[in-house]
Amino acid sequence: MVKVTVKWNKEKYDVDIDTTQPPSVFKSQLFSLTFVPVDRQKIMGFKGGVLKDQADWNEVGLTEGKQLMLVGSAEELAKPTTAVKFLEDLPEDKQIASTLPAGLTNLGNTCYMNATLQCLKAVPELSKIIRTYKPSSMSSGDTALMKTSQHLFTELEHSNNPVTPLVFLSAFRQIYPQFQEKSQSGIYAQQDAEEAWSSLLSSYARELLRVEENGKSTGSPTEQLKRSAIGKLFGIEMQEKFICKDNPSEEPTIRSETVLKMNCNITIETSFLFEGLKKGLEEEISKRSESLGREAIYTKKSQVSVLPPYLTVQFVRFYWKEKEKSKAKIIRIVQFPFLLDLFEFCTPELKEKLAPNRKLLEDEENKKLERRKHMSLKDLDEEDKKQKAQTANQDIFVGDIKPNETGKYELIAVLTHAGRYAEAGHYVAWVKRAEDKWLKYDDQVVSECNNEDIKKLVGGGEWHVAYMCVYKSIPVPVQSDKITEETTSTTTTTTTN
Repeated sequence: MVKVTVKWNKEKYDVDIDTTQPPSVFKSQLFSLTFVPVDRQKIMGFKGGVLKDQADWNEVGLTEGKQLMLVGSAEELAKPTTAVKFLEDLPEDKQIASTLPAGLTNLGNTCYMNATLQCLKAVPELSKIIRTYKPSSMSSGDTALMKTSQHLFTELEHSNNPVTPLVFLSAFRQIYPQFQEKSQSGIYAQQDAEEAWSSLLSSYARELLRVEENGKSTGSPTEQLKRSAIGKLFGIEMQEKFICKDNPSEEPTIRSETVLKMNCNITIETSFLFEGLKKGLEEEISKRSESLGREAIYTKKSQVSVLPPYLTVQFVRFYWKEKEKSKAKIIRIVQFPFLLDLFEFCTPELKEKLAPNRKLLEDEENKKLERRKHMSLKDLDEEDKKQKAQTANQDIFVGDIKPNETGKYELIAVLTHAGRYAEAGHYVAWVKRAEDKWLKYDDQVVSECNNEDIKKLVGGGEWHVAYMCVYKSIPVPVQSDKITEETTSTTTTTTTN
């Protein structure tokens, strides 16, 4: 990294230049700070005049503390093209549509990105982290993506009209040029939503940790991921055991690894998510054996040692066909549950920690069912409304993020792929809004659906099939006889009246 100072109008910015990245990434950093579009930027102060996108840092006289000047005007917000209309003045059917959240405009085969963003936005802690993000004085390539994400998430939060993510897309492609790939006809190619998902979270993790630790992050990539906000939200800590098949007497080796998703491996025997996850936790790999002094076959067995508050599952539906030199799609039907229990996949130590909490959860559910047996329909409705209001008004404290403590999860978002071909098709996001109420985000079109629609996303044809699922931790119930007494008191009062 080389630190430089960039003067733009009356402002000065200290920027870290990553010399392993091309100047286009540096320009993306400046865009995040000044909102001067990359194509309008003229950066002066380097040898040879204005900095070119493909210039070699070794040949432009880049030195520590160099003073640079940026010339260019910031992008202006577009003015409304139509007069403002108030919700109460609209017809009733338009009022209902206007209460739905905003979709994202497709900018040319960007459904993979739109669906990914809508699913990630379904995690309220992540949404809050991004919207309250404050960059440090030093910026990096990830800073641009985080700042444009912040503007985009804020706009989505406060709008009911489709949002055009052009600025975000520009920053995303600057950092990850592979998403700029074009087809032979010259249009942007369809991309893999999982690759976009992983790229985004990796960028967010690096930037958030850099800001939190003042650019002094140390340790291995796994250690840094665990410490980051992304690691705390999505990180699955795995205990991996390697057993040498070629030399059974060799002492097994054990290591820890943090990953951001679990894979559901699909074979002709896989019909349920649980089966696919189980297959993904045991595999054969080839690695060097010190006892044999050569490459050997090992059985790798993985168990979960820490469960995250949000679990991401990928259905491994795309694979590479070597003969045809192309990606293919597995359309086999694989059922996935609304409630997922991962207790069986945990280490003995984690199972021991989870067991008492699972008993509390089971007891609380039984109490709730018993209590509701004796309540009128009116009282049941009132209790449901009260619980929803409490959830809606609950403050999100990012510092309180803690691992899953029950081993159980509920489904909150599904990212699907429609079509038979891996390098074409269409991605859509399905996000849970309330019990038996879901939202379908098909780019800029947002519509309501229910559990029955979600059950159809299991595969078997060209219809939407689950590719990524997000599950939310079911927490340990708060033991509160006081809450039960309050509910009983409210019920009695309501019944009396």
